[in-house]
Amino acid sequence: MNKSRDEFEGAMELQAAEAVLVRALERRPQVTVPEGFAARVAWALPAEASLHQAPHAGKTVAMVAAVLLTVALFVLAPQAGPSFSNVRFDVELLVLTELGAVAWVLGRMQAGRL
Repeated sequence: MNKSRDEFEGAMELQAAEAVLVRALERRPQVTVPEGFAARVAWALPAEASLHQAPHAGKTVAMVAAVLLTVALFVLAPQAGPSFSNVRFDVELLVLTELGAVAWVLGRMQAGRL
């Protein structure tokens, strides 16, 4: 008989503890924001970064180089015969290669990989 009474009291204690726990979990804490909190947070933040970036010097140089190489091609083309013994033809091939390299660099810059 004593055993069932102990079990009953244990169950009651468990229910009481559970009720206390549920009440504690359901109670909402009072939240107060100190005066001047927003100002302190705003002061602690870093300055806003400018959304406008200065032009990349490398991109500007590459664009100027592309224009100059294209002009050089138009100047060399009428005088360069298709022969490897002709120096003007060799320079024209070199300028074409450089123009391709500049175009590749500009493409990489545009894609953000350089």
